[in-house]
Amino acid sequence: MNRDRALVAAQFALLAVILAGGQRGRGRPRLVQMTGSVLSAGGLGLLVWSGRTLGRNLTPLPTPVAGGSLVQRGPYRHVRHPIYTALLLLAGGWTVARGGWTSAAGTLLLAGLLRHKARIEDAALAGRHPDHAAYRARTGAFLPRHGRR
Repeated sequence: MNRDRALVAAQFALLAVILAGGQRGRGRPRLVQMTGSVLSAGGLGLLVWSGRTLGRNLTPLPTPVAGGSLVQRGPYRHVRHPIYTALLLLAGGWTVARGGWTSAAGTLLLAGLLRHKARIEDAALAGRHPDHAAYRARTGAFLPRHGRR
């Protein structure tokens, strides 16, 4: 469990670095700033939708809640980790809109961390839910798989 908490702490630390590293969009074309804002807004919408869909199964830890179910509806019908996708959209959108090497580096590190968390989560879910293997075969981790339905 300490590993899980360390991963969550690292995730929030990287999000703080990303937010602090933005340069307020100085000198960035308006279209670039707006594109970043649209990405972030999409990430926020996906984050809310995913959290609401998970309901009582929601946890920041990569270890699923005890007695939880394998959710395969809503955004989980298309990807296994839409909250992670949402966080990357938020961070990437912020970086595009605001600029800054620190935010860009933080976003790349966040992507790696979330990929690691997703592997841990998939392994834990596979151990608890026999139908996870089929679910994993037909859905991507962060992006939908096309042509595999």
